[in-house]
Amino acid sequence: MTSTNLRRWRLVHRWTSLICSANLLILCVTGLILVFHHEIEDLMGDGFDMTYTEGRPMLPFQALDDIARQAYPKLASKMISFDSEEPGTTYIFMGAPGVREFDDGRWVILNGQTGANEMIKPPEETLTGFLLKLHVDLFAGFAGQMFIGVMGLLFVVSTVSGLVVYGPLMRKLAFGLLRFGRGTRIANLDLHNLFGVATLTWAFVVGLTGAILSFSPLIIGYWQKTELVSMIGRHTEPMTGAPVAIDQAAEAGLAAFPGMELAFIAYPGNVYSSDRHFSVLVRGHTELTQRLLSIALVDAETGRVTETAAMPWYIAAMLLSGPFHFGDYGGLPLQILWALFTIVTGVVTVSGFVVWLKKPRVRATGSVSDASGNRMGNEA
Repeated sequence: MTSTNLRRWRLVHRWTSLICSANLLILCVTGLILVFHHEIEDLMGDGFDMTYTEGRPMLPFQALDDIARQAYPKLASKMISFDSEEPGTTYIFMGAPGVREFDDGRWVILNGQTGANEMIKPPEETLTGFLLKLHVDLFAGFAGQMFIGVMGLLFVVSTVSGLVVYGPLMRKLAFGLLRFGRGTRIANLDLHNLFGVATLTWAFVVGLTGAILSFSPLIIGYWQKTELVSMIGRHTEPMTGAPVAIDQAAEAGLAAFPGMELAFIAYPGNVYSSDRHFSVLVRGHTELTQRLLSIALVDAETGRVTETAAMPWYIAAMLLSGPFHFGDYGGLPLQILWALFTIVTGVVTVSGFVVWLKKPRVRATGSVSDASGNRMGNEA
């Protein structure tokens, strides 16, 4: 690599790192805690312990829907959802009648076997809910989420550019060498290089998946305006009768995908369905297929499936990004590993900032010093 190209890569690494450093520290601190969000919620009593009896039948979905409507008579059911990690738990989203979006409303959490309403604190009133909101959008809504996504992309560029400049910078030094006797800046430079290359793959994966998750409103919106609209557009007959019960729609959707289980069902009249159709989304049972969804449009008047489809690749990429970003698919050992990597990434961020902060601004000849370590390389 020529010296000119290397200098350009150093500039890319320097400024992408500096621009995202403050936000990255916030994400490291909040992410470190959120890795253990289940344990923290249980410790603080913010979670819920659903009583589930093996072999006991589930109540009909319509009965659960009636319970939710009784609890909030002024709201309408928009979606019913099921958590693969919480068997027997049913989530029903209630929103304003006639409103297609999910901007306002609340989730009702029911025991699917008994119909008991599990009252828990709203997410914004819990520690983990507060930290998740800070982690996702800095309490700035959609604009904040897009900002986090851009910072995630800058972090990915910073990681790649750091790898490019690492080889030429360290070719005269032994791997893992820490020169603590050469001053604060050189010690931090060595820490930054060592920890940076040690966590390179993890940082790239977490940064990229975090950016993808941040842009999820755009990804889902694109699917709704293209794939979903195309499916719905082929079945535009107006409703002439009353809709079937949600249990009939669920059975029809499952029959279209043998061996699958329900993920969620969108009622007619919202952004995940049409005015005439239920959208029944199903998933598999394995660690991988649990993250992938397929959809069946069920005619709300006849109860028959009108069309099925697998989710496109970009939705699959978004769905698979979640477990890779949060490390929540391998139990406590993986959570601890994710936490350690998060701490090391915080050290890389701080040490890199110290290297930039303490770099000599002007050489003896009056030219600006290179922040990435031309002078350090010569000293080495």
